[in-house]
Amino acid sequence: MTSDTFFLENKKTFDFIFIDGLHIYHQVKRDVLNSIKVLNKNGFILLYDWLPRKISEQHVPRMRNLWTGDVWKVIVDLRTNKNLDTYTLTADMGIGIVLKRKNRNLLKLDKEFKKLNFKDYFYNHKKFMNLNSYSKLINLF
Repeated sequence: MTSDTFFLENKKTFDFIFIDGLHIYHQVKRDVLNSIKVLNKNGFILLYDWLPRKISEQHVPRMRNLWTGDVWKVIVDLRTNKNLDTYTLTADMGIGIVLKRKNRNLLKLDKEFKKLNFKDYFYNHKKFMNLNSYSKLINLF
């Protein structure tokens, strides 16, 4: 079933949710918002494929086998939310971590995140993505 159908039918709550579905901004954002509704206190969400290395890896629609889509925009979006604490682990293609708590590193943008393009990401990804190593992130919990 689709994630939208799952969340419509689901009656459970969770400590941990892993999102690695359709790599398109609007769907992943919807999956995150639906996940937050069923996330237990002190729970967290992990998301995969957040760090495209080339414009072709993030292009929508998909152009090649290795594809992150434009989901990096979701992290930028979430980082502007004062009630969600969001990080990116610099492993593999990037692992996003979302905690339902006060944002400890709120991102302020001059440009609306929906209008961001790969050039914005390329030159600002360290700031946008709140990049961290495993040794730094382990202390978040």
